Amino acid sequence: MTGRKGTHKEANLNGERSLTQMAYRKIKEMMLNYEIIPGQRLVFVDLAKRIGVSRTPVNNALSNLANEGYLDFVPHQGYTVHELTQEEASALYQVREMIELGAIRLAIQKLTPEKVRLLKRTKEIVSEKLNADHVTRKNFMLDLEFHTAYIQMAGNPYLTNCFREVYQRIFLRHRLEGLSIARNQEVDSEHNEIFDAISKRNVRKAKEVIRKHISAAEKSIFSVFG
Repeated sequence: MTGRKGTHKEANLNGERSLTQMAYRKIKEMMLNYEIIPGQRLVFVDLAKRIGVSRTPVNNALSNLANEGYLDFVPHQGYTVHELTQEEASALYQVREMIELGAIRLAIQKLTPEKVRLLKRTKEIVSEKLNADHVTRKNFMLDLEFHTAYIQMAGNPYLTNCFREVYQRIFLRHRLEGLSIARNQEVDSEHNEIFDAISKRNVRKAKEVIRKHISAAEKSIFSVFG
């Protein structure tokens, strides 16, 4: 009997964890799709209905997102989507620059013709899918994929994961309103410059254009703070 109870208890725990993970993914997708925006107060009941689960996994998922810095929790008031501050943005862009500039030398050292072809294809896909007429979260995801593609070439998965986390902490926590549409075209052009420097194995030039790209991205975000 004890064994059976233990098995049932373990199955319940696994089921609860599975529902929590699903709720976590769904809520993050809502943030990505701008269905949930920075500064918005979240209501348990509404989220549970939208996701199709009980309040418990939603509560667990919100707690996890708060621990990761995506939400703010105030006792007796609940959760609110965290809104990026200028100070946080500045710190995150510093970390982003250190990761990219640190990775690019390794990436170029390990460059092969096949990696160049794959990076070129990623750049082309990003360019095709980039929405030039609107500022969307999808555009940020596309930019993330291009940068991740060459950071992965450095061969350090921890570096890649760290970069993804830093990048998401920036774009999932700031509002899209007020961002320049013209920046979409600039991003496409800057990606071409980065690819050109990498394909020519020019570390100095690659660092220069990556630094310029990150600086332009930072200025675009800072323009919203006023």
